[in-house]
Amino acid sequence: MNFVLPQGRTGVEIGPLTNPLIRKDEGDVLYADHLPTDALRRQYDGHPTLGPVGTDGIVPVDVVLGEGGLADALGPRGPVDYIVASHVVEHVPNAIGWLREAGDALREGGVFCLIVPDKRFTFDHFRRPTTAGALVAAHLAGLRKPPVAVVYEHFARASPVEASAVWKGRPVLLRPISGGPTEALSIAAGIAETGASVDVHCAVFTPCSFADILAELIGLDLLPFECAALEPTCPWESEFFVLLRKRTDRTAAERAATVPRLDPRRHDALPRPRWPQRLALRLPRRWRRAFR
Repeated sequence: MNFVLPQGRTGVEIGPLTNPLIRKDEGDVLYADHLPTDALRRQYDGHPTLGPVGTDGIVPVDVVLGEGGLADALGPRGPVDYIVASHVVEHVPNAIGWLREAGDALREGGVFCLIVPDKRFTFDHFRRPTTAGALVAAHLAGLRKPPVAVVYEHFARASPVEASAVWKGRPVLLRPISGGPTEALSIAAGIAETGASVDVHCAVFTPCSFADILAELIGLDLLPFECAALEPTCPWESEFFVLLRKRTDRTAAERAATVPRLDPRRHDALPRPRWPQRLALRLPRRWRRAFR
């Protein structure tokens, strides 16, 4: 874990399931999730994401998250020096509220490490990036469940994607996992009628879209962080890394200025096709320039 040095520090990892990024022997870390261990194992019984280890591989939950947020769940064990959350923020209906709650659980100068899937290289490939306005609306509404519109988009657009093929610039075919728009409408209608909740990706990002949103939200003083690091998605990978540091001694404008500006041609657009060298040599020079 390059962003967080757990030795000698106290911290929390949110939603580690079977694959914690920080082990107990590496530092004083607490594992947090929305359910106790036994209930979590029942919920994930037979879930394909667990792989061969199954539910027995789910690590014991130390902190059960409730309506009061992480700080309330920690009680006298907080505040902590660091928080880690891998592939969690995209599931949260109210991402701003969730980030603010994490800030409440951190010491001044403490860090929050986020590992975020890059939608271009995942089953969210065909969804449009979430906007700052959508996150603000979810926060002002105090959402605790995914809105119906997000449920529909999730099931209508989710499609299997091979990240390496996208990196090579190959076109991706839309092959909906859950039956496409027709099935998505049925699921969304059921959710609207019953008020039930379903686990979906409530927000989707590219490194560029995330950086732009982060700068805007910090500038509005909605988040108590500065950006200590933002590493865009590396070639052949499908996720990017963000390190936030709690800083209440700086103005919102000063903190917003710490967010790096990313080139959308590299960190928002899809990779261009990689032409075989022999073919490239046969193309007219003006064509070769166009594909660089």
